Amino acid sequence: MILLKQLLIDCCVTQMDFARTLELSIQNVRLLLLHGQYPAKHTTKSHMVSVIETWVVSNPYPLNWLRTNKRGMEEIWHEYDGTRYAHKKKDIPIKALLLGDPLIINPRKDIEMILSLTLKHFKMFKNPFINDVNKPRDIYLSSEHRFLKEMMLDAAKFGGFVAVVGGVGSGKSVMRKAVAEQLTNDGLKVVYPLIIDKSRISPSSLIDAIVMDISDELPRQSLEQKTRQAVRLLKARADNGMRQVLMIEEAHNIDKRAFKALKQIFELENGYEKLIGIILIGQPELLKKLDEVGNADIREVIRRIATAEIEGLGKDVKPYLEHKFRVTGKKVEDILDDDVYDAINTRLERAQGRKKINRSFPLSVNNLVARAMNTAARMGEGKVTADLILNC
Repeated sequence: MILLKQLLIDCCVTQMDFARTLELSIQNVRLLLLHGQYPAKHTTKSHMVSVIETWVVSNPYPLNWLRTNKRGMEEIWHEYDGTRYAHKKKDIPIKALLLGDPLIINPRKDIEMILSLTLKHFKMFKNPFINDVNKPRDIYLSSEHRFLKEMMLDAAKFGGFVAVVGGVGSGKSVMRKAVAEQLTNDGLKVVYPLIIDKSRISPSSLIDAIVMDISDELPRQSLEQKTRQAVRLLKARADNGMRQVLMIEEAHNIDKRAFKALKQIFELENGYEKLIGIILIGQPELLKKLDEVGNADIREVIRRIATAEIEGLGKDVKPYLEHKFRVTGKKVEDILDDDVYDAINTRLERAQGRKKINRSFPLSVNNLVARAMNTAARMGEGKVTADLILNC
């Protein structure tokens, strides 16, 4: 058997609980622990090793077992030689830890955490990817983000209708904050509907948001009355040289009725001048809703919307990481080899038909670098290399 099995025995982790944690059958776990045989049908060997080693370093008892017995992480895969190892005799509540310890705060599943031992290894006092945006200068905008930011600002200032689409972690929310702050500083009013469930946005709720955000008046009762009220207020602001924009986040959740209402709002005019611009921000599902072929009944809306999709950081990966690591007091070259950046883009490429699409979004880059740093720390490496990136 391999040493990992003895570690589990000493830490009071049953093979059944361990199998449940790995989402494997008990037979596969037994083959792994007895013969070092990996369940090829379920995952790759490197992935299985990474999952188990991450579990070890994330839980205090197995990690303490390694330290107490002066064993390296790589030794858990070696054959067990029969040595009796030191461990605490009292019951160790690993089962609770495996299945959800209420004293442990689990991070979001889409965020890879940099472990405390990794921070110590690289002599860092702060995780550069957590709670990293607290003021405007903390925001990093790539060339792609800057272009889209200008597109959104133009729509706000000159009455345009745009939709910005990006996957999870692509920087949509950060861009929205940056745009909203600049518009406010420039004297433009941002109308921001606060309905949490965007699928419930209606023509009436959109008009209500406009009335309440640009004035101190209460919205009227009927839709006809409140629409006239909104037009009056918008025209009064236009006559005084003031501008406003309607900004909707999570726009992929709004329905066709709301899209038609947005068209009517977009067409509100004072002479030749649009009274309000519209910015939609959403995930890739929004592209499907803005596909004229599949949604012919709202094509009169779709044809008025300028759509742009956020792409990966690409050549901006290096300046992005330099910006992130600056707050830790460490230079990025102290942590990452020079050949890491091309490897990050290669690792985050995805096939889409016959094309390769770059998906080096900020969150994806954060997770990949954090995972590689954890691996480098476990291996005792001084820096994260391209090989580590490509195999994480």
